[in-house]
Amino acid sequence: MAASTVGALLSAAGSGRHDTPWPLYAGLVVFAAFMTAVPWLQARHLHRLAERQGDICGTVDDTGVRLTTAHSSASADWHLYSRYVETPELFVLLSADKSAVGFVVLPKRAVAEPEEVDRLRAVLDQRLVRANHAEAPGRPRSRCRAIGRGAGSVALLLLGLLLFFFAFAAVQQATHPDRFPGVQNNTGPIAAVMLGLGTLAVAGAWWLVRRMTAMRIVTAVLAVLVLLAGGAALYRVGPMLHCWGSDHIARDPDGAYACYDF
Repeated sequence: MAASTVGALLSAAGSGRHDTPWPLYAGLVVFAAFMTAVPWLQARHLHRLAERQGDICGTVDDTGVRLTTAHSSASADWHLYSRYVETPELFVLLSADKSAVGFVVLPKRAVAEPEEVDRLRAVLDQRLVRANHAEAPGRPRSRCRAIGRGAGSVALLLLGLLLFFFAFAAVQQATHPDRFPGVQNNTGPIAAVMLGLGTLAVAGAWWLVRRMTAMRIVTAVLAVLVLLAGGAALYRVGPMLHCWGSDHIARDPDGAYACYDF
């Protein structure tokens, strides 16, 4: 996302203030929307694959887990999984790596009797570690981590807003020749760097709370407002980036920018 933003800034080279390449920026918005939809598209494909396989029968015992469908079968020993997470509807077995690349989902509704859920839990407790025991919602460590992530997200959003403001202010003189006539120092590249860093800060704010439903919604709303401020700065900075390598810049009466090297 940040690389695309910088690319949009650089591609604005040679544009005047009244000839801003809006199709390019619209394409950037479409790209961001596509990247947001990718997880949903992947989940949809997985559901379709599961539907083609039909019903899945699972067996859990002391040797491991076996899954069988009408067209395939697979088995996994316990050493492939080191922990599990329990939700109101599922048991999820997770591999030992931090990102949990390997996992097995065991729905509770698949058992015939409610007592079987307790038996399955007992087998899992014997073989695996309950991953969500120490991080259960409401526990002090979980609350502190959530508060820290929320505070970090807000701080990054404020940092992004501050960087966008500095980017906007950096080109103030060059964009107002009526108040600041003559040749000005070329601060466009500095403003572009600030815009890129501000975008990274907003992306970091979203990453911190991506798994926190409430904070994710709040952060999304605040991020849109902050990015609107960045868009206003981008509208000013973009047309002057064709003078990236020049020391000075001046705005012509028609709104375009002339580059000067002294």
